[in-house]
Amino acid sequence: VLGNAYVSLFFAGGQNPQDAQRALGAYAQAVRPPPGAPQPISALRQLLQYQERFGAALDGLSRAAALAPGWAEPRRRHAHLLDFLERLRAALANRVRGAWPRG
Repeated sequence: VLGNAYVSLFFAGGQNPQDAQRALGAYAQAVRPPPGAPQPISALRQLLQYQERFGAALDGLSRAAALAPGWAEPRRRHAHLLDFLERLRAALANRVRGAWPRG
């Protein structure tokens, strides 16, 4: 709950980096959420994705899916994030190829 509060404060209060660090610290202390309560993992994923820590965000979504197998949202967001990263990789690859002189 504390981590979620800090994430809300981070996004609503001007994106203060200290709030992000406090949220990450609170989540680190929450060893494992109770069964059926993957919301903290979802909020953590949101913060990690915003900070461009995509590997950690994907890991969090995988963990949320494992803790709540009947909840489709983590799997859907995992697939969307992978799709986004693949499109970003392709766009960067095309930009790099176009930036270098040919020959």
